Amino acid sequence: MSSKKIIAKNAFFLYVLTFSNYFLGLILYPFLSRVLSVEKFGLVGFSMSFVLIFEMIIEYGFSISITEKVSRNRNNQNKINALISSTIWAKLILIIVSIICFYGSSIFIPMIKNNLLIIGLFFIDSIIKALLPDFYFRGIEDMRTITIRAVTAKLLCFVLVIMFVHGDSEIFLVPISFIIGDFIATMITIITMLRKGVRILTPNISNIYLVLSEGFLFFVSRLSVSINNSVGSFFLGIKFSPSSIQLGILAGITKITSAGENMLSPLNDSIYPHMVKEKDYHLLKKIFIYGGLIWIVGCTIIFIGADSICSILLGAKYSEAGKYLRIILVNTLFAFFSMFLGYPSLSPINKSLYANIALPIATIINIILCIILWLTHNISLVNILLVMSIMNIIMVIIRGGALIKFRRLIPSKKEVKNEV
Repeated sequence: MSSKKIIAKNAFFLYVLTFSNYFLGLILYPFLSRVLSVEKFGLVGFSMSFVLIFEMIIEYGFSISITEKVSRNRNNQNKINALISSTIWAKLILIIVSIICFYGSSIFIPMIKNNLLIIGLFFIDSIIKALLPDFYFRGIEDMRTITIRAVTAKLLCFVLVIMFVHGDSEIFLVPISFIIGDFIATMITIITMLRKGVRILTPNISNIYLVLSEGFLFFVSRLSVSINNSVGSFFLGIKFSPSSIQLGILAGITKITSAGENMLSPLNDSIYPHMVKEKDYHLLKKIFIYGGLIWIVGCTIIFIGADSICSILLGAKYSEAGKYLRIILVNTLFAFFSMFLGYPSLSPINKSLYANIALPIATIINIILCIILWLTHNISLVNILLVMSIMNIIMVIIRGGALIKFRRLIPSKKEVKNEV
């Protein structure tokens, strides 16, 4: 099968995954926003944002670093076994670290302590999701298995929530439903991997250290994503409590923007291994230009209809959330350009460092601005959204600047053919 057909096939399955997530999420979260009070819906949003940090710690960027290694060694089963085994043992170590950190946060942070049951259940779910060996299936370019697993988990979560959650008193059933769905999906994925011949080996300290050290920069980058997504909720939670109206609105509008941004991931995940192998900047340029135009038009439509969109998707009590959605749409607009100026553009010319450091820099600026708002007693939903809206702009500047700086390294079509 040609490389472009493989890209198309993988993109198809990943878009099936994305559309299923989008469709089910489009029903699930509006359902929760209606059956739960704004305050309790905000608690769900805060909990999911908070535990995302621990999920990122356990995943450690392996979805990028180990995916590349699996892809390069896919015909060497002994190497694959060593890679997968070392990664799984490394994740178990990171789970222990995460449990210690979570326990510490429950002691020293009152809002975590006061909502420990709900946040703790979401924490358990984050551990289960982080154990998924998606990096293996991405490396062998088997997106079909990833899609089946994810759709199964999402559909089961959706059914359980719809069946059993009908008010604030059943809020604990939301994370329990997620736990059941993700646990079953994880078991399906692991069993499928073992049936493909992968064997889990006894721990090798040097190999575990190697996968951790090689994945560190990717971990920092991935963790920065999590912090970026959580820091606003964290400061609003401190100021107004996790079950505040402000957090309910933030949870609602970020679900809408996230649904849009998630549409980019299948294309990015499919083009990334192709770019590393083929250095097809002509194709990337087309995606950047035509995809960018479509993205701008889509964001413009949402901007114009923000009030109606919030009312339809989140319910009548969110009718005033449109003005807040418009603010954060600035960040969403630049998300397309930030993503495709990242790993697909810079990794083929061995400059992934700049794709990695863009996120920590943006995160540090995000945290500093939020701290300034806190110290000056200016924490508000509008101000937090204004801070969030500039994060992707910063990353576009850093990644775009790096691509311009090293543009001489981009091979021409003739040079690419000669390499092949």
